[in-house]
Amino acid sequence: MKEPQQHLLGSLSCAPQPGWRIIVVCTGVAEYVLVHSGVDSGLLSKVRLLRLARMTKLMRMVYHVPFFVELRKLMYMISSCMKTLFWSFLVLGVVMTMWSIVAVELVHPKVLELSSRGQWSDCERCSRAFSTVFHANITFFQTIVAGDSWGLMAIPVIEAHPWSLFIFTGALLTLVFGVLNVIVAVVVDAFAEARAKDVFTRAREMEWDEQQEKKVLSNIFNKIDTDGNGSLDFEELKEGARRHQQFSHLLRVLDIDTRDLEEMFVMLDHDGSGDISTTEFVEWMYRMKNTDSKTVIQFIKQKLTKIEEKVLEQEDTLESRLNDLVKFQSDCLQKLKDNYDAPTCFSLDHLK
Repeated sequence: MKEPQQHLLGSLSCAPQPGWRIIVVCTGVAEYVLVHSGVDSGLLSKVRLLRLARMTKLMRMVYHVPFFVELRKLMYMISSCMKTLFWSFLVLGVVMTMWSIVAVELVHPKVLELSSRGQWSDCERCSRAFSTVFHANITFFQTIVAGDSWGLMAIPVIEAHPWSLFIFTGALLTLVFGVLNVIVAVVVDAFAEARAKDVFTRAREMEWDEQQEKKVLSNIFNKIDTDGNGSLDFEELKEGARRHQQFSHLLRVLDIDTRDLEEMFVMLDHDGSGDISTTEFVEWMYRMKNTDSKTVIQFIKQKLTKIEEKVLEQEDTLESRLNDLVKFQSDCLQKLKDNYDAPTCFSLDHLK
């Protein structure tokens, strides 16, 4: 089976990475040697750029500290979508170049004409905005992608030559409402797909969430344990559901009302001791809160299937025994008919 692809963040942050540690150490040694060798400052400044390798330590901290969960997701999204972003910007460049070729052939002569009449007298670049495909690409990127002064070039040309509206608005609609929106959708989809395949990170997040939720449940248990003996009886459970707001809200989320508390207490009390321990309370409440309903339905279906199999098996056994009994009775009746003097053969021993 092909191993899942490791993304940049995962490769830098997962457990020991000897290669990166060697780079960090070599960077420091190289800088030390160059400083004491009296080399020129230009070479030294270039070597100091290798200090960026030390940023991997910060990335490890971001990965392992739960407080940075949002930052970790952001970094993971960037690292997992680099290939998608590359092809997206390539498509953007191709589409923008196509409009640039059209603008050079059709719009540039009109721009020169307007510029000779004094239009854009305070703009040195406007007269050559569509002189070449390169300049046209810069102009479209500035005005459409970056959103900088779209009307400065477009409005005067459109007013003088209305047919140019199809070029400017066509480029605007194609790039903004077409390519850029598709890029956003593809990037989000690529991240969602990468996250769905990243079982390791999801497992770590689920483990962290489980720890936090169980800590909250333990606090609830301690608050409703009025006598502080580390266990709950039914009266404490019922009183906690009535007085403790957080516990009552949790029961409401689980669709458990006061009429179900007695049954809930029996389910929590696994060992039948008559009280509920902290472990029993936390584990059961956590499972009830986080278990997928589809999973519960599947378990119920499996139990019902086993019950059905046992019922059918008992039915077959009972049917077989009844057939044997009927056959036995028929044989007895036949013998009685053939020989009136024969002793009865119908006894409990035969039935056994």
